[in-house]
Amino acid sequence: MRERDRAVASASAVAWAGAAAFLAVLLARKVAPYPRWDLLACLAVSGGGVAMWWWATARRPATGRGPGGARGPGRGGRTAGWPRRTGRTAWWPARRSGLVGLALWALFLPLAMLGFSAVDSTPQLAEITHGGPVLSRLTVEAVRSTSRSQENHGGVHYTSSVSVAVPDGRGTRLTTEEVTTSEPPEQGDGVWALHASRDAAAGALLSPSRDELRALLGGTASGHEMLLLALSGCACAGYAALALREGTSPRRIDADLLAGRSHMLRVRITGPGAGLHFPRPGRGDGPKRHRRLHPALRMTAANGDRELYLDRCLDPVPLAKVLEGQSGWLYWTPRPDGRPGWSEPALLVLDDGRFLMGATPDGPIPDRYAGAPAGEPVTQPLPSPEPARAVGPYVLWQPHIHTPGLVAFGVGFLSVCLIAAGVGYGNGAALGICLAAAVLGPAVGLLLIARRRSAYLRGLRRA
Repeated sequence: MRERDRAVASASAVAWAGAAAFLAVLLARKVAPYPRWDLLACLAVSGGGVAMWWWATARRPATGRGPGGARGPGRGGRTAGWPRRTGRTAWWPARRSGLVGLALWALFLPLAMLGFSAVDSTPQLAEITHGGPVLSRLTVEAVRSTSRSQENHGGVHYTSSVSVAVPDGRGTRLTTEEVTTSEPPEQGDGVWALHASRDAAAGALLSPSRDELRALLGGTASGHEMLLLALSGCACAGYAALALREGTSPRRIDADLLAGRSHMLRVRITGPGAGLHFPRPGRGDGPKRHRRLHPALRMTAANGDRELYLDRCLDPVPLAKVLEGQSGWLYWTPRPDGRPGWSEPALLVLDDGRFLMGATPDGPIPDRYAGAPAGEPVTQPLPSPEPARAVGPYVLWQPHIHTPGLVAFGVGFLSVCLIAAGVGYGNGAALGICLAAAVLGPAVGLLLIARRRSAYLRGLRRA
């Protein structure tokens, strides 16, 4: 398992390296004719990394072995108290929602830059650049038409079709182009134009801002685009700090255990299940606001049964198949103001030293077990040697859940490849369709995965 774990990590690193290279290439050379072979090369690296990840995860069996491939230490001995070293143990499933949001946010940056690049890199700009680009201020000879548009923030802009005289080596040539301004243009007004010095037939790109046209010549991102990316990057870094914050390890119930407020219950795992995870509501939240179906492990005790709710990304069937019949201690902290069915963070420590994080109802479980055992206050240290390693590795690829979502993600990835290959180059409708598919693909994929997962868990709940 050690080699396969490394394969998964390496494949993820390769995929993200391709995405980072994609963004770096666009920042260094935003404006360029399409097809963009440099972008396609970066996409090939990311696609290869995703294919490696799928191959490594799809053939991973469900085992009860630890992350390094070896089983936990045997039974025996007891520790003097709660082991402080467990705080260093990562528990990635509990971070799934935050990491998924972080990944989508990070992928938005190169996708936004690709949109800026595809809109600015036009065949006309390529013709002007080939003919010797010149920036000059021209006079509006005639206004053919003007349309008024209301912006979301209340501002107004005007898109006008105007005629200007473009100079070349032999005189001038009248050409009609579009320009967007904050006020309706009139005959005799000045407007900045980017045109070819040796080929007036290439027309001109018009703008009231010289800096906007100069950015097209530099090939790099403009100032406002860099500012937008910088703000998005800072927000992404802040979100990463929140998603990866400490609190997803056994240490989060450490204080309760040391203070003697937790309860302990001797349990034995009997099989998989599903139930309504009912987290304690925050201030001002209704108790049903966050109610959601979660996978669970069913456990039996001397005087009743309990459930340990797991993160939604885990499949309880292969996990329970490996752990069925194993015994351990379940720790959680009842609340004096708790209501029946509300869930509290829980820690299941198996006799072989491994642990499993989740949640368990703080009181009777509605509609399932009328008298779930409440356990007893912690009167002895945790089993040894210590719960230092999480149960795993886990089944990452679940065909019955992930296949429709993978198809949607594939459509989004293919759309990005088509844009980089030149589909939409000079065709606004095709470019808009590809951009919409690239944005909606991941969103639709996540919705399909969530829907499939909920249907799967409903089947487990009825079983």
